[in-house]
Amino acid sequence: MRLKSLLQKLPLFSDKGDSVERTIKEKQRAQRKKEKIVIPNLRLSYAEATSQLLGKYDRATAMSLAVGGDYEFMGDALRVRLERFGLKEGDYLIDVGCGSGRLAYALSLSKYRDTIRYLGIDIVPAMLEFAVEKCQCPSWRFELVTDLRIPEADECADMVCFFSVFTHLMQEESFIYLREAQRVLKPGGKIVISYFDMADPKHWEIFESNVSSVRGRQSKPMDIFLSEDFLNVWAQKLNLEILNGRAPDCGQRTCILQKL
Repeated sequence: MRLKSLLQKLPLFSDKGDSVERTIKEKQRAQRKKEKIVIPNLRLSYAEATSQLLGKYDRATAMSLAVGGDYEFMGDALRVRLERFGLKEGDYLIDVGCGSGRLAYALSLSKYRDTIRYLGIDIVPAMLEFAVEKCQCPSWRFELVTDLRIPEADECADMVCFFSVFTHLMQEESFIYLREAQRVLKPGGKIVISYFDMADPKHWEIFESNVSSVRGRQSKPMDIFLSEDFLNVWAQKLNLEILNGRAPDCGQRTCILQKL
């Protein structure tokens, strides 16, 4: 008993010494934990990205850059592709992610101006306003839709297109939109999708660039990559048929599906 009492009086066994030691260890653990924390890569929303462009460039240039640049050239290239994929006069076309009206403007300058029904939806008000002004087509609809839906009745449309949309959505979100497209299409109607293909060497360069941006913590809208396997499974689940999984691209891989 006397030995134990003596030992307890020594600094090694003092409560003060234990407290200091605990404090040091807690600080060390906190530091190790802090070093392990990974700061998530910042992802700009398209509204934020568009706002930044408008602050840096004139309105027309900003609206072109917001959809990838080459506004008129790319818009007409997309129009030609839709025509090749089956768009015809009298059709009802739904353009999901219409942006600043790149495709819509090209259609408004063509024979389709007064011969098709058109609905363009997007999540950025400034881009929709620009599209309306550019097209000057009072009978066409441009609507702000911020959730994953197409504001139309079942089986009413002939074609639904998603240009540069699935490239910026999570796979689950793209599937929901594809299901919405299947819902609003008439039997035999077509869906046109563009996407980044992980197996495409040109798209792999984009992926590597994105790896660098993640390492550098650069703030930019996200790019999502798909593959033919994804689309094959989705088509089976949604009663769709892939007519052409490797259609002529426009910087992205294009897939044409048809509602059975």
